[in-house]
Amino acid sequence: MNQIEFQEKEEGLDLRKIFGQYISKWPWFVLSVLLFLIVAYTYIRYSVPMYQSETILKFDKKQTDLSSALSDLDNLGIGLGNSDELKSEAAVVISRPILTRVVRNLNLNIQYFREGEIKDAEFFGAIPITAQILSYNDEKKFVSSEYIVTEIKGSQFTLWNDKDGTVKGFFNQPVKLNFGVVVLRKHFNLLPHWKYRISFTTPLEKVKELEKKIKVDLPDQKALLMNISATGAVPEKSEAILNEVTRQYNLDGLRDKNLQAQNTQEFIDRRLEVITRDLSGVENKKEDFQNQNNIVDLQAQAQLALQNTSDNTKALLEQQTQLDLINSLETEASKNTSQLMPSNLGLNPSLEQAINQYNTLVISRNKTLKQATNENPAVIEMNKELSSLKEIVRDNINEQKATVQASISQINGRISQDNRAIGRVPQQSKVYRGIERQQALKEQLFLFLLQKREENAINLSVNVPKAKIVNPAFTKDIPVSPKKNIIFLGAILLGILFPSVIFYLIFMWDDKIYNREDIKEHSPLGVLADIPKLKNNENHLVMKNDFSELAEAFRVLVSNLKFVLPTKDTAKIVMVTSSVKGEGKTLISVNLALTLANKNGRALLIGSDIRNPQIQRYDDEQVKRKGLTEYLYDDSVEVDELVHTSDSNPYCDVIYSGSIPPNPQELLSNGRYQKLIDEMSTKYTYIIIDSAPLMLVSDTLSISNVADATLYLVRAGVTRSLMLDFVNGLVKDSKIPNVSFIVNDVSKTYGYAYNYGYGYGYSRDKQDNWFKKLLKKNKLKY
Repeated sequence: MNQIEFQEKEEGLDLRKIFGQYISKWPWFVLSVLLFLIVAYTYIRYSVPMYQSETILKFDKKQTDLSSALSDLDNLGIGLGNSDELKSEAAVVISRPILTRVVRNLNLNIQYFREGEIKDAEFFGAIPITAQILSYNDEKKFVSSEYIVTEIKGSQFTLWNDKDGTVKGFFNQPVKLNFGVVVLRKHFNLLPHWKYRISFTTPLEKVKELEKKIKVDLPDQKALLMNISATGAVPEKSEAILNEVTRQYNLDGLRDKNLQAQNTQEFIDRRLEVITRDLSGVENKKEDFQNQNNIVDLQAQAQLALQNTSDNTKALLEQQTQLDLINSLETEASKNTSQLMPSNLGLNPSLEQAINQYNTLVISRNKTLKQATNENPAVIEMNKELSSLKEIVRDNINEQKATVQASISQINGRISQDNRAIGRVPQQSKVYRGIERQQALKEQLFLFLLQKREENAINLSVNVPKAKIVNPAFTKDIPVSPKKNIIFLGAILLGILFPSVIFYLIFMWDDKIYNREDIKEHSPLGVLADIPKLKNNENHLVMKNDFSELAEAFRVLVSNLKFVLPTKDTAKIVMVTSSVKGEGKTLISVNLALTLANKNGRALLIGSDIRNPQIQRYDDEQVKRKGLTEYLYDDSVEVDELVHTSDSNPYCDVIYSGSIPPNPQELLSNGRYQKLIDEMSTKYTYIIIDSAPLMLVSDTLSISNVADATLYLVRAGVTRSLMLDFVNGLVKDSKIPNVSFIVNDVSKTYGYAYNYGYGYGYSRDKQDNWFKKLLKKNKLKY
């Protein structure tokens, strides 16, 4: 007997084996993929598709090269200066004041649905029934409520929900519900088999929903473009919302633009009233003076004297105009209110710049107050800055006023000198000229204010939108959800992954032996044959002239066994054993004996498992015979009384196990068994010993020394790998001789190695291949 050296085998990843394990389960993978695809299809079929609608706005940069006549149009607020302002406008687009107006204008807080068996369809546009909320019981506490239209008879309808139960009412008449009073209107007849549902929500809740629904992106800040998008199940509704948002945004911009112009308009109108009264008084005074002094053409009389003073007088008029405007502006600046101040009055550029900065900050603070209170830190900071700017405006006014007053004093001095030069002009001429000077001053100021009023009216009349709508709201054809391709791909992946995980866990915890490759991983001992898995209705015995897979497997076993058995003149003794009960040990022993027995040499099968006799169930003979047990404990029993010929093969003899003794270990080790083997060895070519399982009892170890070879049976799907470690230990300790494995009950699923159907071409009932069968079945000529 050759000594086998046991070495630890380096474990490696056998991808072919792993892949084969999963491939063998392909029906489960196909079933799982089909199941997940069905679920995915059902989900897509009955889910509500969501479409993305969007609109694109474009902003213009502020113009800096406007004509002087329309220079005030630069104050319209049209366009943006940089991308930072564009980001702030993105927040304004979805601000609550704008969204609130959108909700109220489109009546979005009331939704209408047609209920289906699985999913509901929302109405928008052509709605058979519309509702209007007239009043709330408590708008702060109310969130939402739904009613189902259960019945319509003429002008009468019936609503139902869980809280109110059934509520009846008439179209176009108020009806009281659990949250308030509403009125329903019918626009066209409803289909009788449809069920309608109306959902009421507070505008605030719908505004919150729109804040999450509407997205604002800035794809190209340098180009000043803004993309506004919304996702919804009804594309017409999403488009209407986006169009209304852009409309309200432009209206909000126009309101902000006109606010400053309106304040300037009011200031000019007030000043015109004052100047008109002053001008009327001067003209009346001039008329009275002319009547009293009979003056017809004072200009011709004083032409020479006035020629020298004309230039100074013109300069004085300009300075006095400036002084009057400054005085008026000083009055406005002295007020403690944070109102807009008149601008573009032709004053000093530094003063105009300070006023424009102050007005811009007032508008920004007023916008902030729409969404904040006076206690807001930003508002407080703006108020401080307004106070500082207003102080700067007052300082500039005082500085310019002092400058103008100094200039007037100088001009008056020069005029006094000229007046002394014309002392010969009558006193009436002096008075008359003074009156005319006052008249000219008032007229010039009146015309100036009229001009500014017309320019300001142009600002109010030009309704340029804040943003240009590049693309009105449109909806993409492909829904954003559910995404069919991704869902189907995910279903396929999950269909593969789910059984993979299940089988991975099964394979990870499965330590059973399935084929000879599993044996090679745990033991260096050889494998002589793979015995195929048999069905219950198949013959379990090898018969004469048998060409079944079972018979061919045992022929392979016999062929390989010859290389294991020693050459000797007496019988070659083969012991068949296993680890535990139920691994098919007796089936292998019986069929091995039937295969070895022929006319060239007889075979003897000895049932040596006297604890659990099984051989007799493979024999049709019902006569009770003495067996091995009777021979071992009774010296008077002869061998001829034990042996009988098998019904299946005349060249095969059998010795049954006999009765079950109370002391099998003692009987097998009393020396009688060895005497039996010695006596039978001269009469037979092969002796097959069907022994007891090694892991359960030690009976087999008592008789193992008589065997020339040991066939250790491993049953696929039953024997555990730790049992191979037990066998390796027995071989290492030389407790059983010349051990080789046989893998029983091997399924083709786990790689039944020899495909015994290959050799059946010479069988009596030669089978056509599958292609010929297919052709014959379909009556095709092959």
